[in-house]
Amino acid sequence: MSAWGNVGRPLIVIITVALISMTAISSLLVYTSQQTTRTEVELAASKMLRDELGEDARNIANDAQAKFGDIGNVLSLTAGGPVMASRNVPAISDRLDSVQQAISRYVTNIVWLSSNGTLLYATDESTRDKIGADLSDRRFYEVVFVTNTPYVTQSLTGLDDMVSFVVAVPVPRSQSDGSFDGVIAAYSHTDFIVSAVLAPTALSEGEQVAVITNDGIVLAYPDASVIGTNVQDSKFTAVFSQGTRDIAQKSFELMLQGRSGVFDYRDASGNEFTMAYQPVVIDGRHTWSIALIAPSSQLTTPFVAIFGEQQNFTLIATALVATISGVFIGFILFLNRRLFSTVNQQDVKIRGQLAELQGAYERLKEQDVIKDEFINIAAHELRTPVLPIVLSAENLADSMPEEENVKIILRNANRITKLTNDILDVSRIESNTFKLQKQKTNIRRLAEEVIQDARYKMPADQKVELALESSVIPAMEELFIDRSRINQVLVNLVDNAVNFTQEGTIRVAITPEEGNLVRVSVIDGGKGIDPAVREKLFGKFVSKSDRAKGTGLGLYLSKAIVEAHGGTIKGENNVGAKGATFSFTLPVS
Repeated sequence: MSAWGNVGRPLIVIITVALISMTAISSLLVYTSQQTTRTEVELAASKMLRDELGEDARNIANDAQAKFGDIGNVLSLTAGGPVMASRNVPAISDRLDSVQQAISRYVTNIVWLSSNGTLLYATDESTRDKIGADLSDRRFYEVVFVTNTPYVTQSLTGLDDMVSFVVAVPVPRSQSDGSFDGVIAAYSHTDFIVSAVLAPTALSEGEQVAVITNDGIVLAYPDASVIGTNVQDSKFTAVFSQGTRDIAQKSFELMLQGRSGVFDYRDASGNEFTMAYQPVVIDGRHTWSIALIAPSSQLTTPFVAIFGEQQNFTLIATALVATISGVFIGFILFLNRRLFSTVNQQDVKIRGQLAELQGAYERLKEQDVIKDEFINIAAHELRTPVLPIVLSAENLADSMPEEENVKIILRNANRITKLTNDILDVSRIESNTFKLQKQKTNIRRLAEEVIQDARYKMPADQKVELALESSVIPAMEELFIDRSRINQVLVNLVDNAVNFTQEGTIRVAITPEEGNLVRVSVIDGGKGIDPAVREKLFGKFVSKSDRAKGTGLGLYLSKAIVEAHGGTIKGENNVGAKGATFSFTLPVS
């Protein structure tokens, strides 16, 4: 027997046994480490879910506070304005109708009560038959009458017999005399409250919303059967498992006290959930609470699946290594050192690259979230003070129509309002919450109104004529569109044409198009489209006009609005003539 036979064979046996033992021990250590890591990841995922739910609930509650806080501000400005002081009923009725239209997304009816509680006017036509009725026994009238301060009610039955939420403010006797002389109150149905809370909200996958008043009435809940019940009712508590019912009840008691928090529970079927709740405070009064609900497994389940795959992979890899080790032990010993060194170097390199990419991705994601939050918050915060400025300026313009400074204030306040509205529209488009309110509209009459407004706004020294041309039959002029949004598109295109045209004629043409379409074109005689912006003409913040006063969002929003209607929009320089033509198509009803 050779020296290698005496030494090599026992050595191979020893190495094989050692390798198998090391493989088994390593597998055990890997399995133990995976179980520990799995537990830590599940705990971290649970904390992440709770933090995320709490932050989302806080954002929704803050948004709701801003919206419904604006209602009280608008009513207070109206109550103390010169129109109310005039006691001219037709003028006051018109003003209340205008205010209701401005906040119609959240308010269904605005009523005016005299100092003794008699209903003098209601913006909701279906409730005007109650004009002259005595409403002095209504809670909102009693509180405002006694305190002469604004008041926010709990849920109550409105004039239309619908459960509503009411914001009421006192009407002073005059602008100089603040003594009580009546009440203005805005009714908002509970379903308006829920839609106003949910409409702008992009919930994460699996998240659901509950809305509960400060007296415990459930306005919205994932289980529709408990809507309208009280959180103390047995029907509502039956939603929770017996083991988590107490913690749920204690959490709802804190919720009714205007507190915020997060708790875990199981439903009656044993499914685990996490709920985060946040109070909505309007005019210093806790009115209702917002709760976000998500399955507790929402974040942990993907990690559990990954760890299961890793464990299976570990078992298979161990078996393969053991088999290959027994058959090719010599070959493994020969190549092991070089192979290990190469793999280790590549692994370190790949891990470093992955860490850099992951870090860059997380930074980009964080910056994107910060950007979106900043834009939304900035737009909302700008709109909150601008609305009172606009209303105040309108009141001043009514009383001082010839005062140029008032006109300057109103014009610039309206520009800020348009800017914030454009930014919010961009946010809705990018978050897929942009909605259309379609109605039957005559496109020719709409174009005539836009042209008339453009003539009114045009400087006296600008020698530009505006003309409307239409070659479509009357039946094709009637379109089913969102009137205000298509008006926004026309205003953007006509204003751009006016900004780029010093003299000549701007034509607005309405023509038929193949495919049962109508094409609306705005043809100007200005400088034409700059080649530097041609490729990104309908992008965000694109503007290259010395006279343009916007943000470069007009064409971007116009494209989104037209495409939402099923049409197309384009811009091109005129062939053989100065200027450019912007046109868009709309489907015929």
